[in-house]
Amino acid sequence: MDTNPFEDFEEEPEGGAAEVAQLMVQVWAEAVIRQAERAQAIRKKAAIDDRNYERNEDWSPDEHQLDTNYRLHWAEEHMLVWSAYQLEQWRGRLAKERGEVAAPENQDLKLVRDALEHLSEAHFEGFAAMSPAEKGFQGRALRQFPNKMLTMALGGRTLFELLDPYRVHEEALKVVKSIEDELDDRARDAYTQMIIDERRGK
Repeated sequence: MDTNPFEDFEEEPEGGAAEVAQLMVQVWAEAVIRQAERAQAIRKKAAIDDRNYERNEDWSPDEHQLDTNYRLHWAEEHMLVWSAYQLEQWRGRLAKERGEVAAPENQDLKLVRDALEHLSEAHFEGFAAMSPAEKGFQGRALRQFPNKMLTMALGGRTLFELLDPYRVHEEALKVVKSIEDELDDRARDAYTQMIIDERRGK
């Protein structure tokens, strides 16, 4: 007679909405920490390689390396925005479940997230993405960007034209601190050290 191999294991208790929301805040806070480190690393590498390319020395990186950097940079920054947005959404849900007032939604973060999610629907001219329609839902986020377009270039002091990458990091750290008893000490310490290094210009 066949037996159930799992019958000797106790069923895990079901968590309530507050417990699930707290878990997801932890999941995405830690994800932002990891992703911020990855984005920071490729951001620095891309900037150094760009400068060295302009020197045109024998040891300078070639265009292939710059193209590789761009692809990595775009993906890492995109995933940072997505992780930060998820963190904000779950932080709001956790506040709701606890009967607290949720922090105001970061409109720039939402705008960038929406634009990136629907970027494949955009109209492109040169290296800029614009709304495919003058009104309606399609392309609504892009119409709210400065000059009604998202330049595909990376680098500089802003992330996707609207966000300060350092603020994205710092806002995540605030959430980490607010639930630090539930977070892995290594994750929190790694993020703190990353902020210190960033400010020192390492």
